[in-house]
Amino acid sequence: MNNEILFYLLILLIIISLVIIIFVGWQNNLKQQLFIKDVLHKNEITNNDEMEGLKRQLSLDFMNFQSNMSNFINDEINRLNENTSIKLLNIEHRVNDGLLHGFNKTNESFNNVLQQITKIDETQKSLSLLSSNIMSLQNVLTDKKTRGIYGEIELYSILENVFGDNINFYEKQYKLSNGFIADCVIKTNDPLGKIVIDSKFPLENYNRIYDNNLSVDERNRARANFRKDVLKHIYDIKNKYIVPFETADVAFMFIPAEAIFAKIHGKYDDIIQASYKAKVYLVSPTTLMAYITAIQAIYLEQKRSEKVELIQEEFEKLSIEFNRFQERFNIINKDFEKTYKDLNNLSITTDKIITRFKQIESVDLQGEKNENF
Repeated sequence: MNNEILFYLLILLIIISLVIIIFVGWQNNLKQQLFIKDVLHKNEITNNDEMEGLKRQLSLDFMNFQSNMSNFINDEINRLNENTSIKLLNIEHRVNDGLLHGFNKTNESFNNVLQQITKIDETQKSLSLLSSNIMSLQNVLTDKKTRGIYGEIELYSILENVFGDNINFYEKQYKLSNGFIADCVIKTNDPLGKIVIDSKFPLENYNRIYDNNLSVDERNRARANFRKDVLKHIYDIKNKYIVPFETADVAFMFIPAEAIFAKIHGKYDDIIQASYKAKVYLVSPTTLMAYITAIQAIYLEQKRSEKVELIQEEFEKLSIEFNRFQERFNIINKDFEKTYKDLNNLSITTDKIITRFKQIESVDLQGEKNENF
């Protein structure tokens, strides 16, 4: 019995000892956990302070880098634009100088042609104005002498518009060896020689043809008399102003009124055939202009033929200048195309840099760092 009591006591002591050991261990473990928590809390506060400082430093560094990078890129772009502008201005000056030099030489070669075209245009305007006023003047020109003076004035006006005052081309009131005085002769080279032009204005019977106050018979007689008047003028010119070995074997009968000229060609074919046989050709202001312009061209062509070698040399020199101009223009054009291509590539690169810079500028670095930590 005592042994059992001792055994239980021993067991009780053991249990009490275990409880005490467990309690002491739990208490120590609790103190250790509190210590660890305190250390971790202190470390967390320290780390947070360090991270905040690091974040601020990184932000400042990135802002400085961004500002420096932006200034550097702007400076480089401005410097590149200045250099490009200077090069383009130099190229433009060279192109303008080359073009101006070439076009000045070209304009010098064609100035005479432009002057002739201007003179012809002015002559055409004057003729149109004269033609429109002829019909109204018919009521005034009732006197034969007055009509003759008017025809001569219009004839001389046309000649002056084409030839100017050059007496080498024509001569007014030319006296022939037979004593007759022609209104004008045009001086050409052989084989034509001097071509006589005489002004005739058969107006009286022409007006009677269209006078509605006259009877039909009277107007028919006016038509017959008109035919006789024109034929008489043709044969007078043939007999008086075509002189063998002195003048050309043809002559011109100048009719100042376009309406009369058109009437003869439209209704009196026998008169036209008679003029061909007599070699006295009827001309109006418009057709005379064409004839004498052609005669002038033939005369000038003969003059050019006399100096054809000199003209060919000048054309060869001009051709050399044109070839040199083309070569220089091609060189400048290639330089300009290369510069344009380089500028286009530079523009593409600049756009990419600006786009990338904007992408970097818009990144939320603060948010990314918080997520990482």
